[in-house]
Amino acid sequence: MLNTTNRDGWHRTSPFAILFFIGRIVRLIAKNAWQSIAPLFVYITVGKEGLVTKLVIGGIAITIAILAGSILSWMFFRYQISNDSVLIRSGVIKKTQLDINYDRIQGVNTKQNPVYRFLNLVTVTFDTAGSSGSEGFLPAVTQVFADSLRQRIGGARATPLTDDALSPASLTPILQLDWRDMIRIGLADRRALIVFAVIGPLMGQMGDSIEPYVEQALQAAAFGATQIGVTNGVLIAVGIIVASIIVFAFLSIAAAILRYHSFKLFLDGRTLRSYGGLLTRHEHSMDLEKIQTLRLQQGIVQAWLKRYKMTARQAISGRKQRSSKMFTIPVVTGEQADALRPMLFAGEAGRLTQNPRSERFQPVSPYYMRSRILFLGLLPAFVFVPLGFGEFGRAGLIAIPWLPIVALLSWRNWKRAGYLHNDDELVRRSGLFGFRTVGLLFRKVQRVTITQSRYQRRKNLASLRMHMASGSVRVPYIDHAKAQQLRDYILYRVESSRKAWH
Repeated sequence: MLNTTNRDGWHRTSPFAILFFIGRIVRLIAKNAWQSIAPLFVYITVGKEGLVTKLVIGGIAITIAILAGSILSWMFFRYQISNDSVLIRSGVIKKTQLDINYDRIQGVNTKQNPVYRFLNLVTVTFDTAGSSGSEGFLPAVTQVFADSLRQRIGGARATPLTDDALSPASLTPILQLDWRDMIRIGLADRRALIVFAVIGPLMGQMGDSIEPYVEQALQAAAFGATQIGVTNGVLIAVGIIVASIIVFAFLSIAAAILRYHSFKLFLDGRTLRSYGGLLTRHEHSMDLEKIQTLRLQQGIVQAWLKRYKMTARQAISGRKQRSSKMFTIPVVTGEQADALRPMLFAGEAGRLTQNPRSERFQPVSPYYMRSRILFLGLLPAFVFVPLGFGEFGRAGLIAIPWLPIVALLSWRNWKRAGYLHNDDELVRRSGLFGFRTVGLLFRKVQRVTITQSRYQRRKNLASLRMHMASGSVRVPYIDHAKAQQLRDYILYRVESSRKAWH
């Protein structure tokens, strides 16, 4: 192991951890870029030196500052592994010490960039209950040490940290993705839209500089359009749009390959583990006991591809944590999802299906659709059409199509709403343009509430909401007696269970 140990039992990581701290400082600077622009602007505008000289001097100064800060961060970083917790000391000026108890750790993840892969080093991060993400980290430790630490945290606390830890090569994957799945992930990834969000502000900032060139290009294009005709001009415009879409899809697929290349899913005892990544290898893990809900999602593109995204959610304490407290399986079929459910619920459940196209789901009351048509469609139409007609004349009649649009969407939302349950679990189905199903165990429910609006009360209906550590799951517009029966049974299962909800 490339680290040193002090006489008091505190360890120092490999000097290659400096690379980790460099990246951490650079990300911090990028995150606070707007605060960094002001002093940089002042530095560029004052003084008599040329712009190139200032940029060179500023670049050298920033580089030296980042390197010095990274080296000092590594020198003041220490960790210690005790029988029941991980202790971490860090900070150059502001000293901090973390005491992360094993019971609070929900997942042990590793990340391995190309340099670390060559040196067989990884960066370990800990996901803990109640934190907003990765609370602690150990940069530049060996893969063997990381696997052994994971074993100890997973339950073998009396086992020393040796070289006998399990590695991915010794496990059989329960799911493996190929190049076709990379294409599916890339095409369905909505985060690729960030590219447009980034390009927009950059083009706005560069507008003043490139405006003369744009004007010349537009003049040339206008002149060319008069020469080639309107039809050819339309074809060129369509070609540009199609080419942009193809480039956009290619970049999204490339990002999926970088993140999920050779993705494999393993079940290591009672721990779920995944490996993937082309340049930087990512390893995520989650204790099966920590899983609160299983979610299966399908957007428009995923529906066309007949695939889903599956996520297992842990306990959270706020909405900002949801993305950081999920174990993601980026693409599965409905059959694969149903095969994985019993494993992820550790054999406690899995007899139900989460495939949203199953005919086993019980529909909610049609009044769920009628209430939406009434309150979201009919009432706004009666209010805004006369107002619009009086204000804008016949143009106000444009608001009339609002009612059939709301009716169509409400009908579609009702058709996709449903639920099913047995003695151990419940699955809720919902959707509008796509599908989403959420599966949960009754024993992990923390609180159950029943709500009734005046409209529901007249129809003897109610909405049942089950509150869990990962959020809440709502079953709307079911029979009031059925909601009460489910509430009483769920509370009985919670009180009679001897297992921890977390």
